[in-house]
This record gives sequence, structure tokens and C-alpha cells, in this order.
Amino acid sequence: MNDAELLGTAATWALLWEVCATPKPGLVDRGGSGAHDDMTFGTFLRSASALAPHWSLQARIGIDVEDPGKAMPLLRERGRVMEGAMLEATGGVNTHKGLIFALSLLLWGTGRLLARKESLRGRAIAREASRLVSGCVRAELETLRETPPARPLSHGERLYLRHGVTGIRGEAERGFPSLVEQGLPTLNRSLYDGATLEEAALDALLALMESCEDSNVIHRGGFAFWKERYLPLVRALRRTHLRWDDAKRRALEELNERFKETRVSPGGAADLLACVLFLHEVEQIALQTSWQQ
Repeated sequence: MNDAELLGTAATWALLWEVCATPKPGLVDRGGSGAHDDMTFGTFLRSASALAPHWSLQARIGIDVEDPGKAMPLLRERGRVMEGAMLEATGGVNTHKGLIFALSLLLWGTGRLLARKESLRGRAIAREASRLVSGCVRAELETLRETPPARPLSHGERLYLRHGVTGIRGEAERGFPSLVEQGLPTLNRSLYDGATLEEAALDALLALMESCEDSNVIHRGGFAFWKERYLPLVRALRRTHLRWDDAKRRALEELNERFKETRVSPGGAADLLACVLFLHEVEQIALQTSWQQ
């Protein structure tokens, strides 16, 4: 297996671990569909299977193409093909569109560092990946204030114009701070403390839910709900349940029921969790192979 294929396998592993981690409040997992009525655990498995052959191609672009200006159109083109494969596999359901964008950037960043024989730490990968989208908030969002498009605005565009929410674009442009400052350190700390990978992934998810601008939550519940109810709920759960026990699992299950009732789904945090798991797996592979660490 060559380097690009190994990275592609790590990406698929991350998608599968993300959906398998249970219970995830408001999200699809082994226990059910969360706040969703249009997708199931099986839907995510079909989507992950359809996307699996494509991740190594995004990594190959990273290994072969150094110039971000040349690489980004290639990644976008492959991303459109991936989106089509996802929709065909799921019957038109969007399971991983945001993740295709974010994880493709990280695969390119990993490929670049591999090509230069540099350290494959998560922070370095995220920083390299951000080079692809430098200035994207200004180019894709801020210009909407000056020249509104003739087409209807997307949910993300409306959130930016109304509340300044930059979502995954801003996250990527800033070097994925939620990943490298919250999600990945939380995952590693939980594993060090004796948590299983599933438990550590759920801890990382909560850290991401508290730290990222989740446009899915804001779109479904409103900006005020996100700031005044959602974030305090997540923050309180994290502060009250520091260690894994039955009470913590029950608290997650109760939050899941609450989110199901209000139709809240932290899909942005779920996408970032898959990215955290990918970075973790790359770091682990680097420790066990000739890759730089």
C-alpha cells in the first residue's frame, strides 16, 4: 500500500469511527438517527463506502501538487465527484458534504508534509491545509455584502451576513483551531486517562461542540438558541462529568433525547470529530512507520 492509499484508508477509518461512536447527542450513531428523519446508521455506512475510493486521490494531489493555487481546483473537482457518489449511494441525502471539504484539505496538507518529509503532527497538518483557503472568508462571504448574488443565498451565507458566523470556511482558514486546540488534545488526554477510543471520541465531540461555530445547530435552532441554550448545556455537561462512568453516558443519552425533541443536530462538530480521528490515526501511523513524526 502506497502513502496515498494509506492516507485514504485512515480517512475511511475516521468516517466509520465517527458514526459508530455512541451515544452522540442529536446525531446518527449505532443507537439511532438522533434528530434526523432522513438518514440512518446504514445511510452513513453506504456513504462512507462510496467515498472510500476517493480519499487517496485527494491525498495524491497533496503529495504531487505543491502550489495551493493549482491544487485547490483539483481538490474541488474531485470533491464534486465525491459529492455525486455520496448522493447516489444515499438516495440524495447529504451525509458528508461538509466533511468532504474539510477532510480533503487535511489530506492535501498531510500529503504536502509527507512529500517534504516533515513532521506529521496534527497542528502542522492543519496549518499546512489552511494555506489552501487563505482569504476565503473575504473572497466567498464578505464580498456578498458588496455584491449580492442573483441566486438564493445558502444557509451558511445568510448566517455570515446576519451574525458573522464563518462556519467551516473560517475554521479552515484559521488553521482548524477547534481541531488542534480542543478536539485532538481532548481525545489524546482521554485515551491517556484510560478511556476507550469510543469514549475518547465522545469527549472530543463535546469539546468540539463547545468550541466550534456549528452552522447546523444555528440553522436549526437559531443564533440565540446556540449562544444562550446550546453552548451552556454542552459546557455544563463537560464540567459536571469529567470522567467516564454510567452517569456520564446517561447524561449524553438525556442530551440526545433533548436534541431529538428540538431537532438539533451538531453536524458541524460531527464532521470535525471525523477530522480529529483522521489526525489521530495519521499520528499513530507515523509512530509505527518510516513517516516523519
